[in-house]
Amino acid sequence: MKNVVKVTALALGIALASGYAAAEEKIAFINAGYVFQNHPDRQAVADKLDAEFKPVADKLAASKKEIDDKIVAARKKVEAKAAALEKDAARLSKADIQKRQDEINKLAASEDASLQKLMQEQDKKVAEFQAQNEKRQAEERGKLLDSIQTATNNYAKANGYSYVLDANSVVFAVEGKDISDAVLKTIPATQKTEEKK
Repeated sequence: MKNVVKVTALALGIALASGYAAAEEKIAFINAGYVFQNHPDRQAVADKLDAEFKPVADKLAASKKEIDDKIVAARKKVEAKAAALEKDAARLSKADIQKRQDEINKLAASEDASLQKLMQEQDKKVAEFQAQNEKRQAEERGKLLDSIQTATNNYAKANGYSYVLDANSVVFAVEGKDISDAVLKTIPATQKTEEKK
């Protein structure tokens, strides 16, 4: 995308530097963001990615809920032991109270350590999932952008345009034609949108 902006800026500079050449050149504009958002395959690709990653996302969500439930259960377990100690404290010796407090602290530390390990494993799985998801999205976005570039090039050549500039990078233009919709019509839909049930 940065290369397109650089090439666009260079092309614009050359066209402006040579007034004579610019007068004979055909210049068009394209709103790349609009074309991308309305690409015929964009929704199908989004649906495909959702279907691809939904099972893993659901599994991670279930695992997160399981960890949350374990945290609540561990907390209740420690609180129950502490409540029992508090209830029995009046009839226990200081040594017995200290022993039970140590047991409760040891239990709390043990539960906390095992829960920390589970949370770290979960965080690692989530990070791997996000990285894989982002990689696949970038791959699919690249394919869509390639098809837009190809369609733009083919349309410009077929209609005699010397330059096609991104409408968002042009500050001012006297002449030019927005060919966004025309380019969009030339992009064939290669993916089928999954029907929602």
